[in-house]
Amino acid sequence: MLIRRVNDRVRYYLIELYQNLFGEWMVIRTFGSCRALKPTGVIRNYFLDENDAERSIDMLVQQKEKKGYESFTHQSKEHSCIHF
Repeated sequence: MLIRRVNDRVRYYLIELYQNLFGEWMVIRTFGSCRALKPTGVIRNYFLDENDAERSIDMLVQQKEKKGYESFTHQSKEHSCIHF
């Protein structure tokens, strides 16, 4: 999970990798504000190859880090507003 602060607001960006029943790999991106009870958006991308999906995740993380997002672990209590 990635977190960033913007004007005293905390934004989150969660990237997950799953394999579906058809053997495809899904990269699911969920994002929004910690103030909202529901996510702002959910985007699903499908890949036939796990390596392609993992490369996509690496690129997404790099893009988000350039925008100021930082890695976050659930053990940290600093951003306890996340509703997952």
